[in-house]
Amino acid sequence: MKQKIAKNKSTNNGLTPAYLEMLRKKVLIESTGASLRLSGRNITNEQVEEILKKMEE
Repeated sequence: MKQKIAKNKSTNNGLTPAYLEMLRKKVLIESTGASLRLSGRNITNEQVEEILKKMEE
């Protein structure tokens, strides 16, 4: 039974790597946008996404 529990902890609960990557990017965009807005910047999540895309090039 312990082996089965340990094995389940190492899985992604059926989430695909592509879906996990999409979630990671979404969280990065939303948290960055929120942080910038808290510091007084007037920026949308869409603008943050465009900036991050340019940085990846």
